[in-house]
Amino acid sequence: MKVATVIQDSLRSLGGGELVCMSTCVALQRLGYRVQLVSDRFEPNEVEQAFGMGDVLRKCEHIKIPELGRKLALFSSLPGILFASRSKQFFEKQNADVIFVTRDPRRPNVLPDKPLFRFVYELSQLRPFWENYNWGVKLLYRTTTQQQRTRTTYLAVSSTLSKGLKQVGYETVELVYPSYGIGFRPRAKKDQVVQVTFLAPQKRLDDFMEIARRLPEYTFYLVGRDTERVNRIYKGHARHLLASKPSNVEYVESRIREVPELLEESRIYLHTGIEPGMTIAVMEALSAGCVPIAPAEGGAAEVIAAAGAGFRYTTIDSAVNFIRSEMNEMTEVTRRRSISKLASAEIAERGRIFDLETFQTRIENVISRENPTS
Repeated sequence: MKVATVIQDSLRSLGGGELVCMSTCVALQRLGYRVQLVSDRFEPNEVEQAFGMGDVLRKCEHIKIPELGRKLALFSSLPGILFASRSKQFFEKQNADVIFVTRDPRRPNVLPDKPLFRFVYELSQLRPFWENYNWGVKLLYRTTTQQQRTRTTYLAVSSTLSKGLKQVGYETVELVYPSYGIGFRPRAKKDQVVQVTFLAPQKRLDDFMEIARRLPEYTFYLVGRDTERVNRIYKGHARHLLASKPSNVEYVESRIREVPELLEESRIYLHTGIEPGMTIAVMEALSAGCVPIAPAEGGAAEVIAAAGAGFRYTTIDSAVNFIRSEMNEMTEVTRRRSISKLASAEIAERGRIFDLETFQTRIENVISRENPTS
């Protein structure tokens, strides 16, 4: 049986990057690979709760890399050189046919010269980890750990990233949209708005609150998790945000799979962040038949463009006006003419470009192109 190693440095937060990992594992399993998952944690029950994909994890062989160098590198930059050497020896013993990196290790990691497929979520991810060290340590790392690879394919999760990678000189780049995994299903829609996210500053939830404040006649649901931890990390941001929310915003501390009706029954999915990567939460909203709305810049806008359903706003006013028009009754003729008035089942169908089957096909294609004998 063919062997695939999937490297996911952390399986703790169980967000979009971790769903990319699980989607990659299930795609490789379906393609006949025995999957070795390199990760810090291995908790199928938690993955089941987050993504409904616990069985995917149970079918993987869990691999833990040597911990000594990793722990020492927390206190000094130099032990990482030893760690890199040990990591390379360790991975060579796994005899993988292909290697996928769905989240880069925090510390140096030299992989064997096998077909390597590396997911890229933002260009800064590709900067050498040693770039902020002093010149002596930087030179030492560059000469001892930098490796010329014969086969590395960069898997860009958006067309914007794909273009950016090619512009800075990376030649072997493939566009692979992430998958929403098992997804959701549309239910009878209510005139309500939802967003599923961490309460972190980069999510720009002040905009969510302001849009809700201007539409007091509608209920806005904000579904979040790990609020206390995020609040500590960002020095009280979550607490301040929730303290100032308007009365028509209801905050639900939960994973969305525990309250799927909030997504499946909402008419509108309002995304406010402008992160560059394709946003899986918006893809999940499509699978649930929601009309997605997002800023015109950022990865969520690219999801909307790729699916051909939803609205990209440039100002708070335009977002407010669009939501109001969506909620108001329109004639059946107008509904047929307006892409924004697609039925929820049609929106879900358009969202299938992000389903597991499409993702699996893309993974199969990039493996076959870079490794024809696989």
